[in-house]
Amino acid sequence: MLYFTDVKQDCTGCGACQAVCPTKCITNIVDEEGFWYPNATSECIDCGMCEEVCPIVNSNYHQNDAKQYCIVGKHDNDDVWLSSTSGGAFSAICQVLNNSKLAIFGAKYLDVVNVIHDYVTSINEIDCFKKSKYTQSNMNNCYLDIKEMLLQDYRVVFSGTPCQVAGVKNFLGKDYDNLLCIDLICHGVGSPKIFAKYIEYLEKEQHSSVISFNFRSKKIVNEQLKQDVTKTQFANGKIIENENDIFYNVFIQALILRPSCGECIFANTNRVGDLTIGDFNNMYELMPEVEKSVNFSTIIVNTEKGNMIKDRMNKIMETYPAKLKNIAKYNSALISSTKMNENRSNLFMDLKHGNSVEDVLSKYVLDKS
Repeated sequence: MLYFTDVKQDCTGCGACQAVCPTKCITNIVDEEGFWYPNATSECIDCGMCEEVCPIVNSNYHQNDAKQYCIVGKHDNDDVWLSSTSGGAFSAICQVLNNSKLAIFGAKYLDVVNVIHDYVTSINEIDCFKKSKYTQSNMNNCYLDIKEMLLQDYRVVFSGTPCQVAGVKNFLGKDYDNLLCIDLICHGVGSPKIFAKYIEYLEKEQHSSVISFNFRSKKIVNEQLKQDVTKTQFANGKIIENENDIFYNVFIQALILRPSCGECIFANTNRVGDLTIGDFNNMYELMPEVEKSVNFSTIIVNTEKGNMIKDRMNKIMETYPAKLKNIAKYNSALISSTKMNENRSNLFMDLKHGNSVEDVLSKYVLDKS
């Protein structure tokens, strides 16, 4: 690890240090839990640029030039809503910014198990960025791509976890009028290694390769929406929908999160993005008049740039004003770090000792059924 991240809780794995290194001497080393950490080789010239862009060390990324406020809502297009985890806010944001020079960055599956950040230049290609992905995404070359697109006068939209947004802002070193950053209300990022082992287990159990895994598939039963249903599609044509998926549950129960997620400095209302999006939890209690067969997105406006986008989103979304305190009450990730499960270290130790992933996850997960 780098000298200024001597403990794992101090590294989010955002990759800004690797992107800014002038000698390209920083590489990622994956630890036994499956998370990557930067390491400098002997080619390091001690320039300090890696430390300067680290979002944990330097918090130069806030830009609060507008009064913060919150709305909730859903996309007017039912197909867009159905293909989204929540209300389709991400799609709406991209739509209102759509022009001939648009670059949209987000997290997508590289294959069935690995998640990376990438970009598209057409609004018609954003489906790969939709839906929640509960393992950490690798930023790869996105920092350099973002800067290049900005300098070419593209309108750039970047969506990611708050630490990734902070990394982008520190890497760029200044604000760009043609950059819009969206940070997510983030519970944490799960271990890519454990997710890969879980997919292997599913394939062994079903005697077929997994071709897609959806963490949050929408399913309407008796006119009520079930939104925590995983959907796994196999090469043999079989599709399994699971309302009590074990990997999803260990993620929610903070058994497999990155160490830094338990001490997240971004879990507060002083947001790093122009807009913040996430789930609108307990919406039926806060808005009893709303149909129980739909769900909404939360959209927090943090900057004047975000405010301009919000005004245009009203044309393609059904929106309502909301109080930030109510959002925080039912989505605590907005204002506080996720508390790590007391059995987290035991779970990883059992896996290290060679126990099967299905046995270990079953041992520690609290069945929600």
